[in-house]
Amino acid sequence: MILDKDGRCLCGAVMTLLVWCLLLGSCSRAEISETEQLPHTFIVADSLYKSGRYEQAAKMYDRAATECHEEESLQSLCYYRAGVAYSEAELRGWSIVSYRKALLLTPDYKEARHNLRLAEEARMNMPAMEYPIVRRWADAWAYTLSMSSWLVVALVLFAGAVVACLAFLLGGSRRVRRGAFYGMLLLIILWGCALLTVLHRRYYDRQTDLAVVCGVKAPLYALEDDPAVASPMTELYEGAEVRVLSPASGGSYLHVELPDGTEGLLLRTGVEPVAINQSSHSE
Repeated sequence: MILDKDGRCLCGAVMTLLVWCLLLGSCSRAEISETEQLPHTFIVADSLYKSGRYEQAAKMYDRAATECHEEESLQSLCYYRAGVAYSEAELRGWSIVSYRKALLLTPDYKEARHNLRLAEEARMNMPAMEYPIVRRWADAWAYTLSMSSWLVVALVLFAGAVVACLAFLLGGSRRVRRGAFYGMLLLIILWGCALLTVLHRRYYDRQTDLAVVCGVKAPLYALEDDPAVASPMTELYEGAEVRVLSPASGGSYLHVELPDGTEGLLLRTGVEPVAINQSSHSE
């Protein structure tokens, strides 16, 4: 029997499966461990960090990340350590870049995501630099589970909706069919939410068009203005995150978009791209 006379069997089975998915999701978050084959530069960086030379340690961690580019988990660990060292050196822009790079390699790296949020809260913020509250809520929801767990949740909900549909079509009594109908609607809504969460993760987990202001301030000019003679419409503080839309004509400026949707021109040398193969940070 798919359903008992009160329609409780299907609901109980689906809820049991979802609880198991949540438990598996909490255990499957990426855990980055230090492997035995650490590059020599990583060991040197650890020594520099322990001696309080944080900026030098961060640069050495960056170098170690470049050396172990074939091992994503280790490279992600190097970028995470670089972010911690930059934070200690109070270079918040560079720390955000490093945490973003670690998450680009390992989206479920929970320590890096936690430290990224702390770094974003510690920077000098302005309304244009903050992501909309809907985006922040969506991120908080989407990263409660790993990507694989969300896929399992979506699959379980879809299967439950199919079974509820069959129960509605084949139910022997009006009470069973009514329970199956409402159960099917609920499961379809939950499946849609899970599917949207998966799509959200697929987009933002591999977003490589971000850049971060790493200087004290960076002037932002209007698109229609000539930066050589015009006054900036605003100034972005260290740690501001922007989306690079395209290089502006002339090559010295980038056409960027702020989290609140404002577009403008930003000097190329004032920002550091998050995409790992575009990093220009000097050693």
